[in-house]
Amino acid sequence: MSSVTVLCTADIHIGRRPSQLPDRFNPTAFSPRRVWEDIAAAAVDRGVDAVVVAGDLVDNENRYAEAFGAVESVAATLAAADIPLVVVAGNHDADVLPDLADAIDHLQLLGGDGTWERRSLTAADGETRFHLDGWSFPGRYYHESPLATYDLPDDGVPRLGVVHADVSDEDRYAPVAVDDLAASGHAAWVLGHLHVPGPRHDNPPVLYPGSLQPLDPSETGSHGAWLLSAESDGTVDTEPLGLATLQYHEVVVSATPEQGVHDVVDTAHEQLRDAVTNCGTETDLLAADLVIEGRTDANADLRNRRGEFEQIELTDGGTTVRVVDVDITTRPSIDLAEHAGNDDPIGYLAGLLRALDGDDSLDPYQDVIETAHASVRETHDSNAYRELKSHDETYTRPTEAETKEILRQQARQLVDAFVEQQEVTANE
Repeated sequence: MSSVTVLCTADIHIGRRPSQLPDRFNPTAFSPRRVWEDIAAAAVDRGVDAVVVAGDLVDNENRYAEAFGAVESVAATLAAADIPLVVVAGNHDADVLPDLADAIDHLQLLGGDGTWERRSLTAADGETRFHLDGWSFPGRYYHESPLATYDLPDDGVPRLGVVHADVSDEDRYAPVAVDDLAASGHAAWVLGHLHVPGPRHDNPPVLYPGSLQPLDPSETGSHGAWLLSAESDGTVDTEPLGLATLQYHEVVVSATPEQGVHDVVDTAHEQLRDAVTNCGTETDLLAADLVIEGRTDANADLRNRRGEFEQIELTDGGTTVRVVDVDITTRPSIDLAEHAGNDDPIGYLAGLLRALDGDDSLDPYQDVIETAHASVRETHDSNAYRELKSHDETYTRPTEAETKEILRQQARQLVDAFVEQQEVTANE
């Protein structure tokens, strides 16, 4: 029996548009529907034996009309190449997918109404090569593990389980345990619902293809479909197949004390170009959240010129890189040694910080450390924490080292606040 190759995807959400794109980029051009239309060509080019969708092909019931043409077109193209399109319903399309399957030829829904159903892939001589075992959401929510009702026989043919389910702690969306899936006897599992792609177990593979096209900035990294290749002995290999034309990415720039605004802009450009190297040739747009952190003399200037960073756009190869959000968390640059000993709040705090860091003697600050330590212990000994302590056998009273760390954090925040206040006054 030769190997079987299945193109797997999930969470397409036809009807949705990616969020937080720059104004000049049309969300429709980057909609999941556009990438879904490429599925058929990818499947035909690679000569796969089936295309499997692990739920949420459609976003909601009110997307029926919009989804119909896109699903019908892909199903027809695959049927012409003798490639079955097999789907299960997820929590988003439990009400609409059964109707689409009834209306569209060559679209096969597995496991309707929360039952388990099997589709077998056969060779030209009629020999069964691979089973697809699927279960579909019967409604918007399902609070039990679908595995609890699994009742399909094991006849020795490798089986791929397909289900829209949640392996996290959320219990409203068909909760399953990875260990239970791995011990089920299936050659592999393909799951929908979680949009972060990648395996959750290696042998046998338990795979989340993730969202086909990222839908918001939290869905960072490369997205697309996956190829699953199963051998006759049941061993399975998985391979990501990048199809997404959009990628969200967070770029963190660490500013140094001597850098000016233009230096930080140059560094941002360099790191944005580096991010493109992780994109595939199919990525048309890299939408970047830019975080600027660190301590710098240009702290106030960076904050005042935040809008300039929001306008960053460049092209690298065939990928456009556009900053869509900027978060500036920089702090003022201050030489503690220069200020320590000065007769002002910054001087006192700078001296305390140097002492806590071991650069100066702690003797002048021993009283404030002892007072802080007594206050911290008094707080932790109060009745407010009694219930928490009674349930935590590992609880111990705060140590002096822990008190010093609290002092260090608070002193640093106060120094930053005073320095920023001075900067604002100087700028005025």
